[in-house]
Amino acid sequence: MAIPHATLRQTVLAALIADLLFSLSAQAQTTDQPADAGPTVVVSGIRASLSSSLNTKRMQDGVVDAVSAEDAGKFPDTNIAESLQRVTGVQIQRNGGEGRYISVRGLGPEFNNVLVNGRTLTSDTGGREFSFDLLSSDLISKALVYKTSQPFLPEGGIGSTVDIQTARPLSGKVGHSSVVNVSESYDSNSERKTPNLSGMYSFANAERNFGVTTSLSYTDRASKQNKAITDAWNYRDVSLINGDLNSKGLTMADVTTKKLYLPQSFGYQQENESRKRLVGNLTVQYNPSPTWKMTADALYSRLDQRNDVIAFSDWINPQLLGAQVNQNNQVTSFLRPGSTFYANNPALSGPGSLLGEANSNDMIVKGGDRLSITRAFGLNSKWALAPEWKLEGDVSTSRTTSYSPDMWVVAGMVPRNGDVLSFGGTPSVVFGDGIADPTAVRAHAVSNGDIRNHDKLSEGRLGLNWNHEIGYFKGIDTGLGYSQRSVDRTEWKNDAWNTFSGYHLPLPSSLFTVTPMENFMGNGAQVPSAYLSFDPYAYMNYLNQRSILAQSNDPALYLDTTKYPNGPMAIDYTLPSMWGVKEKVSNFFVDSKWEGAGWSANAGVRVVHVQSSSTGISRVLLSATKSPNDTTFISNWGPMTTTTVSNSYNSVLPSANLKFDLTSEMLLRLAASKTETRPTLNQMGVDNYYGGRFGDVQTGGGNPYLKPMKSNNYDVSWEWYLSKTNYVSAAVFQKYVSDFLETRLVDMKIPQFDEIVHDTRVRNGQKGKIKGVEIAGQYAFDTATPWLRGFGVTANYTYVDASASREVDSSTPACGYPGLSKQSYNGSLFYENSKFQARVSYNWRNHFSVDCGGGSTQPRTRAAYGQTDASLRYNLTPTLSLYADAINLNNARTHEYALNESQFLTLEDVGRRVSIGLRAAF
Repeated sequence: MAIPHATLRQTVLAALIADLLFSLSAQAQTTDQPADAGPTVVVSGIRASLSSSLNTKRMQDGVVDAVSAEDAGKFPDTNIAESLQRVTGVQIQRNGGEGRYISVRGLGPEFNNVLVNGRTLTSDTGGREFSFDLLSSDLISKALVYKTSQPFLPEGGIGSTVDIQTARPLSGKVGHSSVVNVSESYDSNSERKTPNLSGMYSFANAERNFGVTTSLSYTDRASKQNKAITDAWNYRDVSLINGDLNSKGLTMADVTTKKLYLPQSFGYQQENESRKRLVGNLTVQYNPSPTWKMTADALYSRLDQRNDVIAFSDWINPQLLGAQVNQNNQVTSFLRPGSTFYANNPALSGPGSLLGEANSNDMIVKGGDRLSITRAFGLNSKWALAPEWKLEGDVSTSRTTSYSPDMWVVAGMVPRNGDVLSFGGTPSVVFGDGIADPTAVRAHAVSNGDIRNHDKLSEGRLGLNWNHEIGYFKGIDTGLGYSQRSVDRTEWKNDAWNTFSGYHLPLPSSLFTVTPMENFMGNGAQVPSAYLSFDPYAYMNYLNQRSILAQSNDPALYLDTTKYPNGPMAIDYTLPSMWGVKEKVSNFFVDSKWEGAGWSANAGVRVVHVQSSSTGISRVLLSATKSPNDTTFISNWGPMTTTTVSNSYNSVLPSANLKFDLTSEMLLRLAASKTETRPTLNQMGVDNYYGGRFGDVQTGGGNPYLKPMKSNNYDVSWEWYLSKTNYVSAAVFQKYVSDFLETRLVDMKIPQFDEIVHDTRVRNGQKGKIKGVEIAGQYAFDTATPWLRGFGVTANYTYVDASASREVDSSTPACGYPGLSKQSYNGSLFYENSKFQARVSYNWRNHFSVDCGGGSTQPRTRAAYGQTDASLRYNLTPTLSLYADAINLNNARTHEYALNESQFLTLEDVGRRVSIGLRAAF
C-alpha cells in the first residue's frame, strides 16, 4: 500500500526532530494517529494535555505557549513553576528545591506579570514577583504564557504575562464528579516521610446553566539543606602581613596595603525546613439566561514554612598572613591569624592598631520562617447585548499577609591558633581550633525582629466587544480598568546589636549542643564533623539578665529601664519601623481586529496613568559613636517621624500582532509592541538604614522616585502543526530596554558621621538590548514506526544574548540583567498506553546573574544547573491509579559565585524527593 505524502513527510520530520531533541537531552510528548496508520491511539492522559496546550497555542492572536492538566486535579507536576519550566524560554528559580519564581526570555520574576483567572494576585514578597509555591497545582486546569503583548493584557510584563486558570464546572462533565489524591513524600536529606492530600468536587446540571467546583489541597514537606557559604566578596583595602603564624615582633614595616577582592566570611550551614501548605478554591457558575453568564471565584492559600537555620563560619578581617593573590587582584588563599599571633606581635595589635578587632569563628542563627496567607475573591459577568455586541465586567480583590522573623543572632569564639583558607574551584577552611568546644564560646552581636508584610489589591474592569465586518475590518475590543494596591512592611526590632559585640563575655557551655555535620561537599573537601548549635531565645534570655547586662559594652545605657523596660534583647513593639506604598492605576485600551484570505491581525493601544505615594515611619538617627570592643557604631536614636513622597506618570503602550497562514498546517506570526514593568513595590519605600564599620560606613534604603522600566519589542514566530499534538516551531525576538533598575553607590556626607558615607540604593539608569532565538517541537512516534508506538518526545531550546549599559561607579563591575541565562533547554521522553505512563524530564539553564551587587559588593551569579525528574502512573482500574514522582533524581546542587567561579559564594545540597500516591476519580 502506498504511503500517503503527508504521512511520509511527517515520518521523515519525526526522525529529524528525534535526532535533534535527543541530542539536547530531549523531552517528549505524543500525537494522534491517522485512521490508515494502524491501531487507533486514544488521546488521553499525557496526549490529552499536549493536544489541549497545542490547540491553545495555535488559536491565539500572538505568540503564546500553554501547559494543560491531563484531567481534573491532574496537572503534570506537583508545582506549577516546575510545569512552566517546560515551556520554551521559561526558566525557574527554586527555594529549598521547589520552584518559586520564573524567568521568561531572560527576564527575571519581577518582569513577568502573573494573573489568576485574568486577575492580579497579591504577593508575599513585598514586590511584584509572584511566588508559585503559594499555590497547589491540583486546582489548576491550564497556564498560558503570553510572550507578545496585546492591548487587553494588563501592563507590567516586559518578559511575559502568565495567566493561571482554575477549573470551571460548566467546562467539564455534566453531573457529579470527584477526584481524590493521597500520597506520601520522602526527602533524602531529612530522611523523613510526610503526607499530602488533595480533592476536587465538581457539579454541572444537565442544562449547563449552573455548576460548582471546589478543591482542597494539603501539602506537607520536611527537608534539609546543607550549604557552604561565603556571605559576599568585596573589593576593599587589604593589609598584607609579611610573616606566618609563628612570626614574632612584627611592626608596621612588615605590612603593605593593597586593594583586593576579598571574601567576607566562609563556613557551612544546615537548614531543617518544614513546609505545610493548605490551598482551597471555590468556583460557582450561573447563567441566568442564554445571553448572561456569571462566574464567582474564591481562593485561599496558607503556607507555613518553618526553618531551623544555623551557620558556622570564619569572619575574615582584611589583615592576612601569607596571602596568595592571582592576576585579577583576587585573594586565593591565606592564613587568618589567631590570638597567639596577636600576643606575639603587639606593635600590630591593640585598640586603634592594625589588628584592633579580633578574628572570630562565629555561630549564627538566622531567621528563615515564613507564614503567608492569601485570600482572593472575584466576580465576572458577561452579557450578549446583541448579535454583534458583548459586554464583560469583572471585579476582584486580593489580600496577602506574611509574617517572618528577622533574626541574626551571633555567638562566637576567638581562636588561639590561625585558620587556613583557600578559594579555588572548591573552597576549604582548616580550623586551627576545635569549633565544637562549648566551653570556648563568647557573646557577640544580636539582632531579632518581627516583620509583617501586607499586600492589598482591588481592581475592576469593563470591556466592550463589537464584532462587525466591513471588508478586512472585523471589529473592536475596548475596555477600561482601575486598580488600587497598597503594600506595606512593618518591622519591630530589639536594639541589641552592639550590647555585647566584641567577644568579651564568656558564655555557659549549657547553652550549646554538639551537632554532627554531613560532608556534602565532595572533591576531598574537609567539612568539620561537628559544630555547635544553640537555641537563640535561650541565648537572648541569658544575655537579658540584669547581672549580665552589667558586663555589656554600655551598662548605663542598656540597664536604663526607661529606654529598655524589658531589656535590650526584647523586641520593642512600641517603636515600629514602617514603609508603605500605595499605587492607583487607571487604564484604557482599544484593539481593532482584521482578517483577510490567509491572514489575520489585531492592532491597538493601552493608555495607563499611575499615581503612587510612599510613606515611611522610622526613628531619626541622631548620632553614632564607636563601640569600645568592636569596629561598629552604637546608634543614638531620636523620635519617630513620618515621611510621605508622591509620584505619578503616564504611559502609552501600542501593540500589533499579524498572523499568516502559509499553508493549512503552517503559520507565521509577526508582532511589535511597547511594554513596561513598574518598579518593584518594596524598592519604592522611603526607609533608610545605617550600618558598616569604621572607615566603611554604609547607608541605603528605598527610592520613591523610581520610574517604570520600558521595552520596545519585536517578534517573529514560525509554527508547523503536524497534527493535533505534533508540531515544530522557531521564533526570534528582540527587546530594546531603557530605564532599567540598578543598584548604584553614591558617596556623600551626612551629619551623623564624621567620615564619607557610602549610600547604596536602587536607581533607574540601565539600558540595552535583549535578543534571542527559541526552537521547540514535540512528536509522538505512534505513526512512524510500530515498535516506537506509545513513545513520545518534546524539547525546546532558547538562546538569549543581551547587552547592558549601566550608570555605575568606577568600582562596580559589568553586569547584565538579573535572571538572564544565555542558554536553556529542556526535554522529556515518555511512554504511554491504556494502563501505564512513564516520563523522564531534564531541564537545564546556564549561569545567570542573581543580582548585580553595588558599591564594593560584587555581583552574585548562579552557575549552570540541570535537574532530572521522573514520573510513573499505573491505572489499576479505569478510575483508580497508582503514581510515583521523583524530583532531582541526579541530585543536582545549586552553586553561586561572584565575578568568576573562583569567587565562591554558595553550594547548596537539597537532596532528592520522591512521592508515591493513589488517585481515585469517581
